[in-house]
Amino acid sequence: MKKNGFTLIEILVVIGIFGILAFIGSNMFFTILKSSAKTRVLAEVKQNGNYALSVMERMVRNARNAECVSGGVLITNPDRDTTNFFCDGAKIASNSGVYLTSDKVSASNCNFSCQETTPEVVTISFTLSQAVGVRVEEIAEIEFRSTVSLRTY
Repeated sequence: MKKNGFTLIEILVVIGIFGILAFIGSNMFFTILKSSAKTRVLAEVKQNGNYALSVMERMVRNARNAECVSGGVLITNPDRDTTNFFCDGAKIASNSGVYLTSDKVSASNCNFSCQETTPEVVTISFTLSQAVGVRVEEIAEIEFRSTVSLRTY
């Protein structure tokens, strides 16, 4: 008489194998989620920094002249109006009341330096980091730096 079924040893081996596979699979899943969160946060910080830097570079490059003032740079636009770029708390701003960075990032280490050469040269540097984030994968910090020569008119 032949009995159909599994022995206790066979069942324990299969449960052990499934347990190991479930453990490996869950670790891979959580690693993918963490790297996805880190990528999203880095993209947000980089996008804000690139936007702020590109606006300032374009306006400084096209300015008639630039003068470093306390905590910022004051430029004279081609239409003879002035624009002041500076750090306002944790944001990068201009005197027109426009913030160049969003609430999702925080600016620090803002530095504007001017060299009175021909043409004038302005160096812009700042660090952006994620404004909120408790978990390690939500922490991102990128330093932005650019040197811009004014066009000579």
